[in-house]
Amino acid sequence: MIEQALLDMDDYGEVINGEKTYEIIAKTILNGIPTLIGWTDGRGSHLDVMFNLQAIGWGTLQRGVKRTDLLVAVMSRGAFGFEMDDIDTHPGYYGEKLNMGSNQTTDKLAELINGVKKSVQHVHD
Repeated sequence: MIEQALLDMDDYGEVINGEKTYEIIAKTILNGIPTLIGWTDGRGSHLDVMFNLQAIGWGTLQRGVKRTDLLVAVMSRGAFGFEMDDIDTHPGYYGEKLNMGSNQTTDKLAELINGVKKSVQHVHD
């Protein structure tokens, strides 16, 4: 099992953006393990964020989500699937799809999601 100490963490035990965070999340989801983190933007906001890749599914999917997408859920906010090919998605797109709006937290969340997508491509190659 992967130790949480391997992720980038702040002094309060919150997951923060960083290369170790991106890499560990990428490795876990590539191994088929949905990953839930208690994350902070470093400015006082906390979000519980879940990542999943390689989802098994049945039926016709709508709303633009595909089984090959990186599925991201921000608890109590929203969830969506994001294409893995676009590793530099604009924060506004994440803000719209995850019901986060446009703000500093969404900007940092975009860094997190884009960092995970880049790491998935790097680990997968």
